[in-house]
Amino acid sequence: MTPGARVAAQIDILEAILSGVPAEKALTNWARGNRFAGSKDRAAVRDLVFQALRCRRSAGAWPEPQSARAWAIGALRTNGSDPSEFFTGIGHAPAALQAEDVMPLPTDRDRLDLQDWVIDRLTEEYGAAQTAEIGAVLRHRAPITLRVNLQKTTRAQLQAELAKAEIETSLNPASDTALTIVSNPRRAVLQPCYQQGWFELQDAASQAVADAIVLNGRILDYCAGGGGKSLALAARSGLKIFAHDISAARMSEIAPRASRGSHAIEVISPQDLAPETKFDTVVCDLPCSGSGAWRRSPESKWSLTPKDLEGYVTLQRDIIAQAVTHLAPSGYLALITCSIFAAENQEQRQFVSDKFPDLTFSSTTQYLPSATQDGLYLVTFKKDF
Repeated sequence: MTPGARVAAQIDILEAILSGVPAEKALTNWARGNRFAGSKDRAAVRDLVFQALRCRRSAGAWPEPQSARAWAIGALRTNGSDPSEFFTGIGHAPAALQAEDVMPLPTDRDRLDLQDWVIDRLTEEYGAAQTAEIGAVLRHRAPITLRVNLQKTTRAQLQAELAKAEIETSLNPASDTALTIVSNPRRAVLQPCYQQGWFELQDAASQAVADAIVLNGRILDYCAGGGGKSLALAARSGLKIFAHDISAARMSEIAPRASRGSHAIEVISPQDLAPETKFDTVVCDLPCSGSGAWRRSPESKWSLTPKDLEGYVTLQRDIIAQAVTHLAPSGYLALITCSIFAAENQEQRQFVSDKFPDLTFSSTTQYLPSATQDGLYLVTFKKDF
């Protein structure tokens, strides 16, 4: 596909998104209907679509675009490309630019590529300069980072092995297990060393969070999901991890991933976690707004409402209250979100201190989105008796 044809495909997919089709489904539908497109073409079209989603406001497409065509034109402009190079009308490229395709330049506020209420909230919590930095980071693609399984290899050994397949990596300072992929990221999971359990894909801040959690005796990953934190904790400690989630289906990949990495992880289905069962470390990766990782799911950046945020806060408090019942005396509770909102982080820390007098604050860290990592929050407490 020519660059212009890829932009034409982007417009078709943006049309579907505007009609209410989720981005992933729209991309899948397009790929199925255009089987001539090779893997590089599909990857390039996907990047165009997701970049348009990340920069929707500065592209002139928020709250409503004039059209999918206008959105694509605005996305190219706001990312420093000349739309006339793609809109040529030649072959499968979109029709050449017309006078009506000229749109107003984005304002400074538009360039933050965030909703107004999010800008106001973050400015109150971080200040205008820090909010501008966060907005700028979230406009671009997230880094792809590997977590090296130090029980099987070293960072240097994995770097050398991946280099044989022309996959260049760099050391990520967030964790001594983190490698950020610099080139050919899509090849990584196709390598034999992946099947041999040398590494998993995991954001660097998530790895740093796992590094910081106190592991003590019996360990419960209470909101395990796909098992990323369970695997990281098992790899770092060599200990057995108990993985639990309210949805058994979400945990379906934990067993094969644990087997690949040679980790001891026991999956506990919701009905099998007895109320009286206690653990020395309870980890809660809480459901949240995902605001620290909006680069990876940019649709959420535009769909989240203040009411949604309130709903997450309520849900988190319900989960915390349940998780605390499984904490043994002198045990540690670790609460994690991939959020940058104080309502889900610092205010929840205060909620725990007020609500549970037998829990003593231990430590906290806020990781903000950057070129090397997502935004995450960690706070830990120790049970006194």
